[in-house]
Amino acid sequence: MNRTEATAIQAQVVGQLISRGWYADRVCRDVASRDYDTAAGGRTAVIYCRPSSDHPGNHLLTAEYWSEGNNALSTSFATIPAGLDEAAVRGMVDDYAAAVDATIRQTYAMRIKALMADEIGEEDPVAEEDPPIAPRATI
Repeated sequence: MNRTEATAIQAQVVGQLISRGWYADRVCRDVASRDYDTAAGGRTAVIYCRPSSDHPGNHLLTAEYWSEGNNALSTSFATIPAGLDEAAVRGMVDDYAAAVDATIRQTYAMRIKALMADEIGEEDPVAEEDPPIAPRATI
């Protein structure tokens, strides 16, 4: 299978990410992206859903978000075991996407943007129902 065709799990994962504000890649059917406005300008996060080469039938979620020359999501991954029902996959994708957003909110440029927004009284555009992971410093 090439990357322009999606497995059922890949289609479900990308569809779930779209419902959370991500967008599908036009060519690669196993990829979803999301743009973030940071203090250093626009940045894009990408989540990949690839079949596992080690465990046939499983899928691996990985992500990229470049900040300060490093992939801030390099250690972020989740395995979707073969045979999970749709509700379980949906829950895993929601948990993974929330963890990705939380990690991105903690990058330097996002923390600076949040501090600048606090100073002028704006809402955090990425914030969800959960509180920030680390307290913000007052300048």
